[in-house]
Order: sequence, then structure tokens, then C-alpha cells
Amino acid sequence: MSSRPARSAVMLTLLPLLLAGCASAAGSADTDAVPPSPRPSVQTAAAPPTLAATPQLDSANDRPLPLDPYLLNPEQQLAVEKAQQKLIVRCMASFGLTYTPPSGNGGRRDSDAPTTRVDSRYGHQNAALMAKWGYHPEGGLRPGAGAMPSGPSLSPEMELVLRGTADAAARAGSGGRTVNGRTVPARGCVGEAVKELTGSAEGGIGDTQFADDAKFTTLDQSRNDPRTQAVFRQWSQCMKDAGFDYADPLAALGDPQWRKSPTPTPQELKVATADAGCRHAHNVVGVWYAVDAGYQQQVIAANAAAMAEAKAAVERQVRAAALVTAG
Repeated sequence: MSSRPARSAVMLTLLPLLLAGCASAAGSADTDAVPPSPRPSVQTAAAPPTLAATPQLDSANDRPLPLDPYLLNPEQQLAVEKAQQKLIVRCMASFGLTYTPPSGNGGRRDSDAPTTRVDSRYGHQNAALMAKWGYHPEGGLRPGAGAMPSGPSLSPEMELVLRGTADAAARAGSGGRTVNGRTVPARGCVGEAVKELTGSAEGGIGDTQFADDAKFTTLDQSRNDPRTQAVFRQWSQCMKDAGFDYADPLAALGDPQWRKSPTPTPQELKVATADAGCRHAHNVVGVWYAVDAGYQQQVIAANAAAMAEAKAAVERQVRAAALVTAG
């Protein structure tokens, strides 16, 4: 039962950039036992990063970023989620109960989506896909896209064993009751699964809160950097010359008109095609990527201990998931 704290307005603003390229947000196992403990604020450098070089890029999806090793990549994320489900099913069976995990939404990703990280960061970057699908995911929106994973309703007994409590209002309970001759552990089978993957029943599955915060902090920094803003202004003028009025690529990507239909409208395709052309003409992705990588390097250096902890947490989950899968 994942329960990461609610994001700030920064996340709400930048989320479309992170999700661009994902045909549907991968359904998480949603079974973290408790919210992670509060983390210290991400420390940032006093001055913007100095760039050694700026690559000419239409897409950065095949380029690594400094924060990648501190966050689960798509393959690792899926492996951890499957391992978590396997552990919960196994634990429930030890109580004589048959449990079916919630079904996800398939976790489709666009054909050009990055493999070293979950998100694209800079929005849609493939001109051919944008000409065909606009700002929609490749293949269009599936029915129910974005909905929470669904599963069968559970009896109070199964809820008790699953979460350590049958109280629907509580995220987890202390367990202690006996079911079919066995004592329910604290936080139930969810807690047992989390403990095996993270080392603690109160741990968090997935990226650490600090690494997640670093991801959003650097994206916000890079988007507002003067060098990125300069190419955004050039992009905006290019779009105006094509007949479209958007302040920056995020405004075009996030136009609410695009979400009114499961497939792109002719107007959306025109805007997206112009967007791709203007990105190319002014090297928007190349500049943004270089600036972003610079800020990420700064954050890693300024938060060495917390970032080392984040990397260790990811590596521990990946190792534990591999053992569960092999077992």
C-alpha cells in the first residue's frame, strides 16, 4: 500500500514531463507498509552549473543522466513489484488463504521511452511519434488509463492477514491475532514482503524519498535555468510563427484539450508536429539535457551521504527481488 507523501506544486507542474513517453503509468504494487520517514531537504549549489559542452539532440531518451543509478529503472521497478507480489501471495498461502494481487494496467511505454530511467523528463521527443500520436501515448489512451490497480474484494480475515488489521481506515496494523493456527505478523503479509525486500517492515518499496525529491528538484532547476529559458523563448517564437501560442514546451504538452479524446485530434497533431520542428531548430532538448545533467551532478555532490543511501536502497531491493524471483 504505497503512501508516498503528497507532492508539492512543483511536482504537479512537472509531472507531465516525467510521464511523457509512458503509454500508461506503470501500476505499482502499491504495497509499501508506511510512508517513509521525513528526509532532510535536498541541498543545492549556490551557482548554476558550468557546461563543458552542449550536445545537439532531438531526443535524450537514449542518453544516461547522473541520477539514473540512484533510481529504479523500468526493468528493475517491474522486477521489484513482481517480487513483492510473489512474497505476499506466498505469505498469504502460509495462512491457508488464496490471494490474487491487484491487476496492473500493463505498464505500456512508448517505443522510444528511455531504459535507464522511468521518465522521459523533457516531454515527447520523437518527431515521427509526435506526428502520428501528438501528445498522446503511442497507441492512444487505453480505457481506464491512470486508474488504480483493481483486485477482488477481500474478507475481513484476509484483510487482517494482508495488512495486520481488518480496519479499512488503517493502512497497517500490529497483527497479533491468530488465523488458521498462525499468528499474524505486525503489518501483515505486506510488512513481511517489504521487510524481505528492504530490511524493514516499515521500509519503502521503490525509490527513496530523497532520490525522488532530487529528481524533481533538478528538473525544476533545469527548466528555470536562464539557458533553458532562452531556448524556450526561441521555441515559443518559432511556434508563434507556425500559428500556435505557447510559452514553453510544457504548456503545449499539458494543453487540456489533448486529454478530451483517446486519440489525437488534427489540431493536436499540427501543434505536436510544429513543436518537434521548433525543438529541433533551437536544440531545446540538447540544451535542457546538458543543463539538467549539470544540476544533477551538483545535487549528487552536495548530498553525498543521502545519495549513497538512496543508491544502496535501490541496489538492496534489486538484489532481494532477484533472489525472490529465483526462489
